[in-house]
Amino acid sequence: MVAAAGMAAPYVLRSAVAQDAAVKVGTVLAGTTMAAQLLPKYLGQVGIKVEVVAFTNLTQLMQAIASDNIQMGYGGINAAIAIAGRGMPISLLANACEGGWRLVGKTDIKDLAGLKGKKVAVQAGNMCHVALGWKLNELGISKDVELVFMSNNDMPTPMQQGQVDAIFGIEPYPSFTVANGWAHEIWPGYDTPVGKVNLGFVGSSTFVEKNKMLAQAVVRAHEQATAELKADKTVAIDFTAKFLNMKREIVATAMENMFFTTDVAGDFVSKVKILGDMMISAKFAQKLPDWNTFIDTSLVSRT
Repeated sequence: MVAAAGMAAPYVLRSAVAQDAAVKVGTVLAGTTMAAQLLPKYLGQVGIKVEVVAFTNLTQLMQAIASDNIQMGYGGINAAIAIAGRGMPISLLANACEGGWRLVGKTDIKDLAGLKGKKVAVQAGNMCHVALGWKLNELGISKDVELVFMSNNDMPTPMQQGQVDAIFGIEPYPSFTVANGWAHEIWPGYDTPVGKVNLGFVGSSTFVEKNKMLAQAVVRAHEQATAELKADKTVAIDFTAKFLNMKREIVATAMENMFFTTDVAGDFVSKVKILGDMMISAKFAQKLPDWNTFIDTSLVSRT
């Protein structure tokens, strides 16, 4: 399927979308979602008002989209799978950012086997939780590691104070923790069957179906914002440092571990489906969504 309007010039989109068009887009406080901060610029060029709404975690964001409190957003693909599997109207529209996590911990922990008997902070239900659960199970130590659930932005302080032995979180929080000398890298987290699959651009299926041109304009803005971040990461670094009130050099290090993309070609779809199987096996989801309706990349530009 070719999304012709996704490649259209701004004046074409402006004529196709109502002049009073508005949309709410969700995001979270993480470096991987920084494209959201550029959406007002690109949507403003075609006369669309956008409100960027920040959530504490990706699961809350997904629930807000499914309940139509917001229309689109940057969400964990695993969270979207879980919610869509429960029959909620949510669709994966595009890739957004791959990778962007790592497990760091006390210097006496040399590898994953060293986590036995330790406490590891992870955000419940996010991609780190899925990947870590799969890896610990593969190593046969899942029952020997205590997972402590908390939001990514809350992880550095417990690590500093010794309340946990390691954290597996979304950047820039692992880099922040390492830069302060509270931890060192133990595991990058990418050697699971889904690799770096992480963040997607998602939307309310109901909204997309009723507002095709508006939804397409937002996806196009997502593509433009992502292209800007890929072309010059200093934009993302400056945004993130200001947005999270964090030193620029720390954010720059974290950005080396984030891979902004809108690509849905290659093995993207197959890995999304593998992720679903992993979630069912680990009981992170009770039922898989209908892949034919959940994965809707028809609005992504084809070149």
